[in-house]
Amino acid sequence: MKRILTATILAVLAAAAGCGPTMDLPDGFVRAHKPGLFGYALRGVSADGVVAGVRDRYENPANGTLSFWATAIRNELIRSRGYVPVADEAVKSDAGVCGRLMTFGTERSGAAFTYVVAVYVTGRQVHVAEAGGRAEAVQPRAASLKTALLSVR
Repeated sequence: MKRILTATILAVLAAAAGCGPTMDLPDGFVRAHKPGLFGYALRGVSADGVVAGVRDRYENPANGTLSFWATAIRNELIRSRGYVPVADEAVKSDAGVCGRLMTFGTERSGAAFTYVVAVYVTGRQVHVAEAGGRAEAVQPRAASLKTALLSVR
């Protein structure tokens, strides 16, 4: 009996550990990939090419704060990918987790693009949700994309 109880507890813990983060996709989006593909737990796309998704969990070192991860993401986007910061705000997810919501812009082949990223740190895990696409397609969806990025759980 004790072995069965122990095995059951271990199975539940293993199943819970395998569950990746999720979020609510905005209206008009369809799931684009199977979980785990390209590092995403969930990814969706709109008919006009806007993408939104949440990446599988990243392991967080013992001293990895929200400020550390937000700065690291910001630096990567600016220094390595050529994005320009547009906005940065403190947010709280629907699950009550404090986070940072950052918006960036860039131009590629004469077209303007917008990229929005939310980062949340929960103990030993980091959750990164993102959305982006051509600026003219992202802008009308700004409110629903923000709602989606805040729905991470």
